[in-house]
Amino acid sequence: MTQNPISLTSISLNEQVAYWQRAMELEEGRNEVLRMVASGNSLESVLNTLCQRAQLYNPEMYCSVLLLDNDANTLHSIASSSLPDFYCQALNGTAIGMGVGSCGTAAFMQQRVIVEDINTHPYWVQFKGLALEAGLQACWSEPIIGQDGRVYGTFAMYYSTPSKPNEEDIKFIELSANLAAVVFENDYNRQQLLDANTKLSLTIDERTSELEATNKALANRIERQARQQIARIEEEKMITTNALLCGFAHEISTPIGNSLTTVSAIVDKLDWLFAALEEGTVSKKTFEQQLTQLHQLSEINKSNLIKADTLLSQFQQMDAKQVNDVQQAFELSTFFAEVKASLRGVLGDHQLFIDSQELPVTCVKECLWQVFYQLIENSIAHGFDDKRQGKIHISAMRKGNEIVINYQDDGCGIDAENTDKIFEPFYTTQRNSDKIGLGLTTVGSLLSNVLNGRIQLQTSPIGVRFEITLPGVELV
Repeated sequence: MTQNPISLTSISLNEQVAYWQRAMELEEGRNEVLRMVASGNSLESVLNTLCQRAQLYNPEMYCSVLLLDNDANTLHSIASSSLPDFYCQALNGTAIGMGVGSCGTAAFMQQRVIVEDINTHPYWVQFKGLALEAGLQACWSEPIIGQDGRVYGTFAMYYSTPSKPNEEDIKFIELSANLAAVVFENDYNRQQLLDANTKLSLTIDERTSELEATNKALANRIERQARQQIARIEEEKMITTNALLCGFAHEISTPIGNSLTTVSAIVDKLDWLFAALEEGTVSKKTFEQQLTQLHQLSEINKSNLIKADTLLSQFQQMDAKQVNDVQQAFELSTFFAEVKASLRGVLGDHQLFIDSQELPVTCVKECLWQVFYQLIENSIAHGFDDKRQGKIHISAMRKGNEIVINYQDDGCGIDAENTDKIFEPFYTTQRNSDKIGLGLTTVGSLLSNVLNGRIQLQTSPIGVRFEITLPGVELV
């Protein structure tokens, strides 16, 4: 636990001297960082010095700076003091989002996130094991934001025990993040200046000629790409439709074919049995054996027909015209509570954590329920097949005119070579266990065709993480 703010009137002379000496060391550290910035040192070296000097504030603290890739919305380790290498490497490429640890949430929300106890905080459900392995139990994160509102990354303070910040701690992390913002902005502006100088080295005539040629080529390229895109969309629609129909025909032919074979066997046995009864040549024992076999064949036939009916039902769910399109107004937090209660039997020993703001929405509630049923069923069937107890975390928030929902489990994850296939119809890694591979296809179809949303697979060091965006949901 960090100490309370120091009252200089209530401490000894030696303690006052130590306090001011530390303050002078911290100020000298900030000056050293600014001197390195003025000297043109590399971004990494300046930020590492910032972390090392910041640790003078509290030797029990570990500092870290994560860089935000604004194009990919992912965090990357760029500087730290005393944090284990395996921990920094595991965080590389983590997509930001609500409930994605302290730093992922701080960068996404663009506001300070204080987690006093990693063991119990919902933001760390998926990363708790990684943090505890690194000996970390508290994390305070401040977004690094430039004067123009650009988010450069996060400045984080870690502790090896659960810790609550005081006013002095809050002021220090805010000042450190502001200093980091100066470092980032200077590096960004310096790079912009270098680029501008390079461009200005060209003559006016050369630039004019180059721009004219570029504009002409760009116009031709845009026109060509537009034609190609239209043709590609039509081709992809045809390919997808054909693949879906071929896959469906292949999948349903097996239970139907088995059913026809079984019915044929039943008819043959009935013909034989009727003939034997007319001739009076069948014994009671033989008659009972034949009835038993007929019952077994009927059960096999029933199983095949049920499988075919299930396949037809799931296939119909993919057609937006088959879905009840009645719009309903409801609270998203209440909706998730209903989902959790209704799926208690499906979850079994697995745990479902909900972290949602009270968001009033209007949409096709039945479809949204089907989306999360399929995702949870998919986690249990594919992610938790080797675990006694899995964890699923769902968080939701409003961002601008959109609702952003983060879905993550701590299961076995998805192999890199399969990430591009998971939304394809009839794709499954458990073909021998009667999985037909329409779950995630149904999720994607419902979101795009009915809810006017989208779903994306995000990078995650643990399990599977989906980000669901509902731009078409009407906010009341």
